[in-house]
Amino acid sequence: MGRALKAKIEEIRVDLIDEPAGVNRLEIDPEAVQDLADNIEAVGLLQPIIVRPVDKRFEIIAGHRRYLAHKLLKRTRITCIVREVDDLSCALARASENRGRVDLSPIEEACVYSNLCDNYGLTIDEVGKHMGTTPGIVRRRLDLLKMPPQLQKAIHQKKISYGVAEELWRITDIGVVDYYLGFAIDHGVTVAVARGWVKDFRDSKRRQETDVGGGGGVTSPYESRPVYVACDVCLGSMELGSEEVIRACPGCVKLIRDAMKGE
Repeated sequence: MGRALKAKIEEIRVDLIDEPAGVNRLEIDPEAVQDLADNIEAVGLLQPIIVRPVDKRFEIIAGHRRYLAHKLLKRTRITCIVREVDDLSCALARASENRGRVDLSPIEEACVYSNLCDNYGLTIDEVGKHMGTTPGIVRRRLDLLKMPPQLQKAIHQKKISYGVAEELWRITDIGVVDYYLGFAIDHGVTVAVARGWVKDFRDSKRRQETDVGGGGGVTSPYESRPVYVACDVCLGSMELGSEEVIRACPGCVKLIRDAMKGE
């Protein structure tokens, strides 16, 4: 298991520092880096970045955006905490920093866990222990990486929720997934609505398998559906809009109902 050694603080030339190797963030918002640079320009660097020595250079463990902000400001040196750590300790420290970000997407979180499992041999239980979460959550995040790319992208860009993506993933026709995904992105949907779409798809597939000559097809999310209500006289069901309206006093209504019951 990883082992951390002593650390020291140094002013290191920016051109001797390399960006993190391996999985880090899928993207870094340039505006966030600019805001951070403006803050550093105004009040200075409040927290040193953490690096480790690698072949007479230094690799960032934590503080990637602070490093990018210094490059944006054209600073030649940056305050660093230098730690001699092995690859696993470096990966765990970087994963902990990334997971602590409020803007970390579920897809990025999944990539963090996948990196620890695939490249460092950690089990799902070990990842959960190191990251302070349950194995079930780790496993559920890793499942995201099995989704079609368009669903992963929509989750990462916060265009649909994790739950909606899980529901759409149950649709086996990728063309139908794209169809409903477009509605979900453009109009916003709840998990319950997405679950209804999945049911529509499955019902359609069953009709195609049983109906003579095919039939079925994808139901539009906006297609009107019949609504049924109870008849006031016989209490049987009827489609809303097909009812007949008569004017009758309560006494006459009672007489009609009694007559229907044979009283």
